[in-house]
Amino acid sequence: MNTPIVTGNYYKEREGVLKVALELNSHGYVFRETPNGDIGIDGQIEHNNEKGEATGKIVAAQIKSGNSYLVDKGDHFAFYPKEKHKNYWSIFPLPVILFVYYPSDGEIYFTDVRYQLNIPNKKHTYIVIDKKSTLNSVSAKDIFETTGTLDIPYYSIDQVFSIMINTVCQNPTFHISYLDLFTQGLTNLCRHVYFSMDLALTIAKFNNETEFGLSIGFTEHEFLHHYIKFLMSQNLATINYSDYLIDWKERELEPTFISPLTIRGRELLEFIKKTEDSFKTELPPTTLVRERYIAMRFISQDDIMRLNLGKKLREIIKKPND
Repeated sequence: MNTPIVTGNYYKEREGVLKVALELNSHGYVFRETPNGDIGIDGQIEHNNEKGEATGKIVAAQIKSGNSYLVDKGDHFAFYPKEKHKNYWSIFPLPVILFVYYPSDGEIYFTDVRYQLNIPNKKHTYIVIDKKSTLNSVSAKDIFETTGTLDIPYYSIDQVFSIMINTVCQNPTFHISYLDLFTQGLTNLCRHVYFSMDLALTIAKFNNETEFGLSIGFTEHEFLHHYIKFLMSQNLATINYSDYLIDWKERELEPTFISPLTIRGRELLEFIKKTEDSFKTELPPTTLVRERYIAMRFISQDDIMRLNLGKKLREIIKKPND
């Protein structure tokens, strides 16, 4: 009979999608399979908390099924994507989680492929999938790692303010609070918040009333890291946490960013101003809700040389066309 033939490859790919969907469903996550043409993304996954409440944490899913997709490299697998998919996944607006169903052992392996593709000077040309990264009850939350923290409760604005003003680094030479970092980082007409190590150091130096210089180590860096996670957990600013983690985890640097405030972030600013008004007679005649200007300073001899280099390079390249 002359009718379309359903090949074994169809069933193999569907097996992977169905197994991933079933596993996600068992953990209470919402999987929305792409209903129309699949051009590199098979669906979206939304995280729900223990109460069943949707958290708004969403990742994209790309699902492959078959032993041929993974090359055994000893302690990890290698996945070799097509160039068009690498380009597409690297610029996708959501984290892209690659799931590979591996019939040889019945496991579903996964990794954040967008995260890996955006690591500068990464060690391997292929996508690394750790053999320990299998989809199960313990690892399920790891799918959402680059969307921000999931274990901090959502607080009201007055509670957020109270936590931020009372959460202070215990190092007396690095005596700064979440509220210090947030308000002193306001910029661009208070529409954005800036964060960097230089901001933290400036605040710490001003607050340091000890006879010692600044002392910065693991605890202080963790304090700053938890500040960022708090901003995200309370939806105060739109932070590209995946990009943040590349500096934090891969490059072992304290990240720098400027991120727009959300509606809740602006609500916090209004709450801060009202709080200031209630203590107006006891406070200096200014406000925390005020932008600070950010500038890239050209102060060293090398800065001037680089300016000159750019000018000279432009002149040299333009000459043949004159």
